[in-house]
Amino acid sequence: MKNATGEDAIAINDVRKTFTTYEARSSSFLSVLSKRKTEKKALRGVSFSVKKGSITALLGKNGSGKSTLIKLLVGIMAPDSGTVRVLGMDPWKERITLARRMGVVLGAHPTLYNDLPPAQSFEYMRRLYRIPKNEYEKRLRHFIRLLELDDVNRRQVRELSLGERMKCNFIAAVLHLPDLIVLDEPTIGVDLPSTLKLRATALDLQKRYGTTILIATHILEDVKVLAEEVVILDKGKVVFNGSKHDLSVLFGDYKTVELYFAKNAKVNLSRLGTVVDRRDSYVKIEIRSDKARDKMLAELVSSKNVVDYNISTPEIGEVMSKFYSRVGGMRAKKR
Repeated sequence: MKNATGEDAIAINDVRKTFTTYEARSSSFLSVLSKRKTEKKALRGVSFSVKKGSITALLGKNGSGKSTLIKLLVGIMAPDSGTVRVLGMDPWKERITLARRMGVVLGAHPTLYNDLPPAQSFEYMRRLYRIPKNEYEKRLRHFIRLLELDDVNRRQVRELSLGERMKCNFIAAVLHLPDLIVLDEPTIGVDLPSTLKLRATALDLQKRYGTTILIATHILEDVKVLAEEVVILDKGKVVFNGSKHDLSVLFGDYKTVELYFAKNAKVNLSRLGTVVDRRDSYVKIEIRSDKARDKMLAELVSSKNVVDYNISTPEIGEVMSKFYSRVGGMRAKKR
């Protein structure tokens, strides 16, 4: 981990967290009287930092430790060892003070009251965070306009769609203009128009107010659109910590070439790259990025053998798939 500096909104150093669980020894009824004690190491020496004003994606498969780490960051629990500093504070010891400077959106846990309209919950947030009335109204108008919530602000939350509820949850979390926003699966299950609005509003907060954003997500399009830095957890350890560009260079430094051949065309493709798909007159090849301007490829796509072609960079989903395959292979070799 880089040394923590005054420019870091989050600084985590060698954090470990273990949970004790009890499992039945068998499926029989009496087995509940004799359970086996087991320990689950959720975090195994996690270290990384997040710069102020940046947007960082926290990625990892289920069971990687993301949820545990978020609970440590917001002060719900304390680490067994190591240090967690958020905006210069210990979240466990200073969670009330920290809460005034942080916003949290947990996709699976709503923050609004079902029987009340969002407008009343927003007013509660205003009083809780002591936001001046004029400033509050100005901010609320801005966020309602960005998220297109004019027609839902005064309906009961229980009557809103999932996308509308998530957008209202987002407003409730950012009305006090926090220095740091933690988003845990903010777009999961949300319709596309609402997802696009949520992303645009997050980017607006960063640009307008310099807000630091940490987003834990399984939606790779969120990473593609929002994130500058990426931290990837696997089985409680950091397996990647760097820029999105670095991740692409390490595991996506190639181009995808799709070729559509004329009938009865005979072409030797072995020297171009790796054929990953072939059916009828269609062939998909992966080539190194530096070969995208290769003379051989240029001659091929301009020949009468090729009816059409497409050259593209890999999507973040493809990059992540290759990354997890590499991590899995490295783990298998250690056994």
